[in-house]
Amino acid sequence: MHDITGAALEYVADEQQLKKGPYDISDAGEASAAIDHYLRARVTAAVARNAGRPVLQLSGGIDSILLATYVAEVAPGTLAVTYSQHTEDQEVGRAAAVAKQCGLEHVIVRPTDEEFERLLARVVRALEFPEPWEISAGAVLKAIDGASHDHGAEGVLLSGAGADALFMGGHTVAPAAGESLVDAWDAALRANVAKSFKRERFVPDFYERLLEDPERHVQIWQTHAAVELAQRIHPSLVQPDDSGHDKYIFRKLAVDRGVPEEVAFAPKNPMQVSSGLVGAIVDAARRQLARDFGQRTYSSPLDEPLGFTVARLYLQRLEAGERE
Repeated sequence: MHDITGAALEYVADEQQLKKGPYDISDAGEASAAIDHYLRARVTAAVARNAGRPVLQLSGGIDSILLATYVAEVAPGTLAVTYSQHTEDQEVGRAAAVAKQCGLEHVIVRPTDEEFERLLARVVRALEFPEPWEISAGAVLKAIDGASHDHGAEGVLLSGAGADALFMGGHTVAPAAGESLVDAWDAALRANVAKSFKRERFVPDFYERLLEDPERHVQIWQTHAAVELAQRIHPSLVQPDDSGHDKYIFRKLAVDRGVPEEVAFAPKNPMQVSSGLVGAIVDAARRQLARDFGQRTYSSPLDEPLGFTVARLYLQRLEAGERE
């Protein structure tokens, strides 16, 4: 058994070859107690690594909502920060409600168009990799890191990262003919760990490029102990046949800890989508094209069909290549 540590994260796939899990916890109460023990110990160990005021990345999804209830107990002075490009956002509202319920100071980062373009440029230059998914994640992290310093919170930066990989967030596991749910689930979990819990991803030094102190960013669920826990909880508790919700056991535990049911069981898109980052990048591209082409277009890049925008960007790239 691996210890529950306060490490920023652990590259599980680089350090061990996962075998099939036992999935021997099939009682909901026992599963909730095991998750409770892990989160309480993990947050306590993480916060103890730094004497500064902790920060919680609070997106409004179940992972960060559940995490908030533990952070509030272990470190009640924690600053909760939510990033959003939307002027009206149900997920931001849920995040604000949970922060208030937990007694955490809450800050919403909502950059203007100009601020967003500057943020995006910094992240693109830092990562040197034009993948929207990575850039979006980097922009949120960079913005939250900046906001935390502005508010005197320079301790560990806690996020619920890793939970989706271990507990199939946003994904329904459907066994093939003749395959058991446990076998299908375990295969998916091990594939997720092999893909995500390793250093050699698209940008191996992702956090080093974005943060002055990359060890500050603690991903709560990316540890050996978390993988062991996930491989013990029977998938029927996480994905009940009749629930219609992913990570059901997380949602039920959050309700047991006082989170309103309508908040705990609300759906959520991936952070890159829910925060409005992908849409904001598209809008930034439209604004840049409008600046580049001015009145030399048959339709305005600001509101033309997206296909025209993609075509215009591609043609602009071809033109730039010809000039070189």
